[in-house]
Amino acid sequence: MKTPDAGLSAIDLFAGAGGLSLGIKMSGINVVAALDNSVEAIETHAVNFPETLHIVDDARRVPYKSFKRIDIVAGGPPCQPFSVSGKQLGEQDARDLVPLFIRTLQEIKPSAFIMENVAGLATERFRPYLLRQADAMRSLGYQVKMTVLDAADYGVPQRRERLFVVGTRGGIDFEFPEPTHGPGRRKRHMTVIDALSNCPTDEPNTAKVVYAKNPIIRKQWNAGMLLNGKGRPLDLDQPSFTIPATAGGNRTHIIDVDDTLRRYHAHLLAGGSPRTGIVAGARRITVRESARIQTFPDWFVFTGARSKQYSQIGNAVPPMLAAAVAAALARALRTA
Repeated sequence: MKTPDAGLSAIDLFAGAGGLSLGIKMSGINVVAALDNSVEAIETHAVNFPETLHIVDDARRVPYKSFKRIDIVAGGPPCQPFSVSGKQLGEQDARDLVPLFIRTLQEIKPSAFIMENVAGLATERFRPYLLRQADAMRSLGYQVKMTVLDAADYGVPQRRERLFVVGTRGGIDFEFPEPTHGPGRRKRHMTVIDALSNCPTDEPNTAKVVYAKNPIIRKQWNAGMLLNGKGRPLDLDQPSFTIPATAGGNRTHIIDVDDTLRRYHAHLLAGGSPRTGIVAGARRITVRESARIQTFPDWFVFTGARSKQYSQIGNAVPPMLAAAVAAALARALRTA
């Protein structure tokens, strides 16, 4: 990790456990303050960023004008209004805090900002809303660029698409970093087995892996629903499915080193009868394995109940993805 540059500072709104903060710090930028309304998440953040000012509060009540000379405002407003797994109420959802993010730009007046969210915010359904918010950012003097990035293309062993909106002002030109991993690029995609190699021993996840009474079969062996719950078996030789914030119980992804489920899928395709009971040899991934797949380093400590730790990890921006974007922004700011 680079030593933070005393010349660049950032505040992380909706900071959670600190995935975005860690990526920013990895790029050499000081994270001087972090805000979230989750006591558990801020406790985790404080353990790992003891030099940062921590605020537990509703983001709508914070007097942002008190933060002076901040170079970068960063944050991921709550994604539930735009997530395909939710009701998709968009701006009608009380949890939509994108306008609040813009208010912080008005009050803090940073040189640049990084806003991230689910890729759903960039879909046809919400794109008009996104473009209106981008226009509001431009009205404050920012040059705004946005794109959806797949974490796997930046060295994260996980398929996870996130929308990034980056703004600069004062003639500073920013370009999103080019993908580094995948077919035709310098490096191959990182896989689950890459992520979990020599992973520290952790408390086992006790949620059982049980055959579904009425399995849903897809062409790809791990794309359907062969099991109870929404956790999916991982192909060890590919990037992981997205680590969800709802993990911890039977929505936690599965390791099946004996390939029992791949063979079971072939059995079902051939017309075989569904099985019942527990899948022998299969297990749910641990907190530390989830953190590895998200690219949190092993020294990063998660606090609170195990369910809260899974949630903190699933809610986070993968630090390695955040670092790629933050490093590109840092270069633009330093060379301006």
